[in-house]
Amino acid sequence: MSAYHVAFMPLPEFGHVSPTLPIVEELVRRGHRVTFATTRRFEEKVTAAGARALCYESWLTSRKLPDTMDAEYMVHEPVRSIDEGIATVPVLEEGFGDDIPDVLLYDVSTFAAGRVLARKWKRPAIEMFGTLASNDTYSLTQQIGSLFADEIDPHHPALIDFFVKQGQLLKDHGLAHVTLEEFNAPADESNLVFLPRSFQPAHETFDERFAFVGPSVGSRDDEPDWEEPEPGRPVALVSRGSMQIDGQAAILRTYIEAFAGTDWHVVVAAADHVDRDELGSVPDNVRLMSWVPQLSVLRRADVFVSHGGTNSVMEAMYLGTPVVAVPYTPEQHFIAERLAELGLGAHLPQDEVTPERLRTEAERLVADESVLAGVRALQREMHAVDGPAQAADRVEAAARG
Repeated sequence: MSAYHVAFMPLPEFGHVSPTLPIVEELVRRGHRVTFATTRRFEEKVTAAGARALCYESWLTSRKLPDTMDAEYMVHEPVRSIDEGIATVPVLEEGFGDDIPDVLLYDVSTFAAGRVLARKWKRPAIEMFGTLASNDTYSLTQQIGSLFADEIDPHHPALIDFFVKQGQLLKDHGLAHVTLEEFNAPADESNLVFLPRSFQPAHETFDERFAFVGPSVGSRDDEPDWEEPEPGRPVALVSRGSMQIDGQAAILRTYIEAFAGTDWHVVVAAADHVDRDELGSVPDNVRLMSWVPQLSVLRRADVFVSHGGTNSVMEAMYLGTPVVAVPYTPEQHFIAERLAELGLGAHLPQDEVTPERLRTEAERLVADESVLAGVRALQREMHAVDGPAQAADRVEAAARG
């Protein structure tokens, strides 16, 4: 079997990087060489998986986010994304030099750089969907746009700027012959989706170009320990993800109040950027951790109060834990909506959260046998798939051409 050079370039965020690392490990086990473009934040994890880390700076993932993503903020997000792609392409070109990979994997958040480099290098590419996938029938982008349809003018200057910058990016790299319609296709010729097929809306319309490999949950032996309560005591994991968001402390304080003075043992992810003083006094049944060993806690947890990040939700399903999703981003809104639609959890909009409502939803889920049965069924579907092996097969097939 030939050994290939494989390039990974997911968005350098935990929810995007984590599901790729077991695939990297599988490719390295098979004798392939992997270069992983990421930030210094993930260098150690990438190296431990057996890849060479090609580090770069990402403004997109280091920024602090507003407490609410309204229409005016969202209409500028495509421009922010294309600006990151414009800045990233030359850095990655220099980093790879003459050592051009045989196949390149990018995700929906790095598609501009990924598609430019694949075409410029004349190499096959695989798109990774760490969220709901898109095709000609179902488009997550269009779904998100529908949330703001009455607020965003389709001729908004920011949207025009986005397409102008895309055209200039293609021209600058000798790809002026590539149309914007082709460049913005909803998917590539080969795609990895880090979901079970049944979770994907309109899943019956996704053809053989899409491999639904699930969340690819690894071991994460480097995570810290946590203080597990006595057997039989209910456990709730609370996390708002790893993003830096304004007003995070106030939101977490509401979550903490929901379980204060109850029999629940609550583990709260309160990252270093969260002001502990703003959280106020912490009840005895609540444990704050700067970094939570998410997989370990989820194995014991009865419920997960989450921001609704796709990877976090999929890990909860993989480990059999129902989710109360309080989404922050528009994308997370649709993950939460899908959870509720399939009877796997609750969708609780942020503006409807009160301590009483949150606790009621959590207690409802753990007492609802139909919810627990649904989660167990999805868990079985996920465990029946060897995601890293299937993904590695797909990579090898693309490299062979």
